[in-house]
Amino acid sequence: MALKPEDHCGGFRHSAVVAYINEKMAMQAKGSEFYLDNIALSWEEAEDKLMAILEDSEASSEAKEACAWGCLALGVRFSRRQNQLQECRVKWLHDLAEMHKSAAQSLASDLKEISDQQEIERRETAFRLRLAQDNLVEVQKEWHLLRWKLLQAPAGGRMVRNQPMDYTEKQQEENQSVPLEGGSKE
Repeated sequence: MALKPEDHCGGFRHSAVVAYINEKMAMQAKGSEFYLDNIALSWEEAEDKLMAILEDSEASSEAKEACAWGCLALGVRFSRRQNQLQECRVKWLHDLAEMHKSAAQSLASDLKEISDQQEIERRETAFRLRLAQDNLVEVQKEWHLLRWKLLQAPAGGRMVRNQPMDYTEKQQEENQSVPLEGGSKE
């Protein structure tokens, strides 16, 4: 018996179907042999081998029919294997999509946090800049006021060479302006 009813990889669900196919393959020893020899091959290779048997003029019609039933069983097996692989791929892609979704949500959360932090820093910097500008305006006002006061102040002393006189120059000037005894000031 080439096909086993308990073999879930065979692709058949009903034991009566498995029994019928086994019966048809057993009509000729080549049927079961064809199934077992080609179970590890690809579908294309198994089909090519069946084609060679069908074209062989020396093969009996019973042998051809038994190999055709074996090839049918192989086709169902290959189909089942492809279905299982496809299910694995779909599960893998689904898991990958979930992982990407989770990563995207995490990145979006991180991006929002960074954006919020940058907005706070931007506002703090703008506030400090406005404060510095306000301080600069006040300092400029004070500078202009002091300059105006300086320009408005009565000249209490002469400016020599655009510099205030020091004490010795002031004293010398006063001494020269004091009249000498018995003489007049020139």
